[in-house]
Amino acid sequence: MPTNTTDAENRATDGTNGDESPATSNAGMTRRRTLQMGGLLGAGSLVGVTGLGTETAAACDRPDSIVHLDYDEYDSWDDVYRMSNGDRDNLTLVSSPTQSGETALQLRVRENDHWGLSTHYDFEDGLFELNGRVNFALNTDWSMGERNAPSNCRLWNVAIGRGEGSAGGGSPDGTNGWSNRMYVTDRDADPDGPFHLLSNTYHMGNGHHGVGDHDYLVDGEEYAVGSPEIEPGVWYEFEYYVCVNTVTDGEANHDGIVRYWLDDELVFERENLQFTEDHADNIIDTTGPVGHYGGRYTAPQNLYAYYDGHSMALNGTFEFDSC
Repeated sequence: MPTNTTDAENRATDGTNGDESPATSNAGMTRRRTLQMGGLLGAGSLVGVTGLGTETAAACDRPDSIVHLDYDEYDSWDDVYRMSNGDRDNLTLVSSPTQSGETALQLRVRENDHWGLSTHYDFEDGLFELNGRVNFALNTDWSMGERNAPSNCRLWNVAIGRGEGSAGGGSPDGTNGWSNRMYVTDRDADPDGPFHLLSNTYHMGNGHHGVGDHDYLVDGEEYAVGSPEIEPGVWYEFEYYVCVNTVTDGEANHDGIVRYWLDDELVFERENLQFTEDHADNIIDTTGPVGHYGGRYTAPQNLYAYYDGHSMALNGTFEFDSC
């Protein structure tokens, strides 16, 4: 797979690790508007930008809609996603490499830096369930250097409830945000690969001292269904499903769900999470590509991740049964 290493002038970056910014843009979907309009819609304020299609579900109204983001149809990545942190020049549309079609997203993390950038496809009214798919690849010479402890690089904001509890040392209390993010890691791996995956979750309880639960997808870990190996230069289909927990008498139940698949194989499943006590204002707000390397350590070289073919089922799943 060819590697695009085009450099661009660096702009000032936000050095925090938070994704709780409440700012919104025209990139995203309003659940209420989807239900009202149905059919094939555009982005922007849902009408007028090509490349985004929705399909409304017939049986049981699950999912509300299915959204397909075709990067070939956009002039700029910020027609699709909003940025909260990092340097906007670190994300570009490129013609090579691609998984399908003519255009993919290239996300860069600079040598000796933490942030590429963090992006968000916003759901204005929030979701209770989100099923997403995206193809991703690491550049052919991706390396995570030599450390005595595992190195981790975040690749995808799987689901975020915006608020101070969602990242950056926050402590979710059921009302102030939460998150699940997917990382690539060199835990139990060679620094030059193949690598493994990590699921990081900020949830009520937040067991690891303000950095969320680190669930590595390696043999012997409690919630790992498999131990997939990520080879630099190879495209993978990453699928994710998140469902917020139920609430009884104002108390969060331990039944929130996160599942990951890689190339159609279930590799991670956790079904005991407490995300929220507030189904009105603390559910799924965003998802999208991200590049953030380490915490107290930085990228050992310029690193590039690629994304192609992002689709989402809103408040349901891609495959669903009739009533």
